[in-house]
Amino acid sequence: MPHRILVPTDFSPSAEAALAHAGALADRFGAPLHLLHVVHQTNTDLYGLGTAEAHTDRLREEAEASARAQLAELAPERAAQEVHTAVAQDPDGSVVGAIEEYVLDSEIDLVVMGTHGRRGLGRLMLGSVANRLVRRGVAPVLTVRRGDDGATPPVAYDNVLAPIDFSDHSKTALRRSKEVASRYGARQQLLFVAETRVQPTFSDTGIPGVSVVEMDPEIVANAEEALDELNASVGGPGVPTTCHVEEGDVAQTIVDVADAREADLIVMATRGLTGIDRFVLGSNTERVLRTAPCPVLTVPASVDGDPND
Repeated sequence: MPHRILVPTDFSPSAEAALAHAGALADRFGAPLHLLHVVHQTNTDLYGLGTAEAHTDRLREEAEASARAQLAELAPERAAQEVHTAVAQDPDGSVVGAIEEYVLDSEIDLVVMGTHGRRGLGRLMLGSVANRLVRRGVAPVLTVRRGDDGATPPVAYDNVLAPIDFSDHSKTALRRSKEVASRYGARQQLLFVAETRVQPTFSDTGIPGVSVVEMDPEIVANAEEALDELNASVGGPGVPTTCHVEEGDVAQTIVDVADAREADLIVMATRGLTGIDRFVLGSNTERVLRTAPCPVLTVPASVDGDPND
């Protein structure tokens, strides 16, 4: 369960949607809420300040003061919660780095972000920042998209979808899924996608073609029972659970099932290799983040242990 929830905000409508979800989670889990704005050297026009000739330090001071005032306006709406507001600067131009530093320093264990931010020359594109933060894997990240009509729908997680591939990473995500479903009295849907891949082939004459590679039928036949066993083995609270097995492209099938079964939340694992960008987000997770019809909670491999801790 989350003990400290962070909402990085650029004061965009998508950030407001993220705040609604974060506030609901903070209420549900009794967790303090942190609001953070990163003052970026190139986005001072967001605050309606000065001219390009103005001194950078003065602009940043004014931008920080304006940001603090806007954060203070957000806080009273959360009067029933413990709320912390902070402004960070990114002198090296790394918004993600500033957020990551705050996550580590404040021991944040859930970040809630909008998938689209303010756009325009020199403005913070919150969606891009969210994707990069997910890649780094410093904490679970809940990405929230506004409705097509521009409204923020009510926060209700009645139907939680957890894609499972039987890896240790997906077991970690499953434990988080059960914790959220339990707190919201939700039904959990477990999904295993038997991947169908199209791969290039070449004939003896060198003429290219394609072939379809399907998963072993025996694995598919036993997958639903295996999902039941995995759900029981990972521990955590007992929640009503239904298991599904589908064949097809992994990312597209996850999105289609979430849509067809009216999922309110997708909980899935990220995985990757240690390197310059910490964790390189798997292509399936990245595609789901871009196209999911509901919020997506990504759980990095570095998060483990009992979700009730």
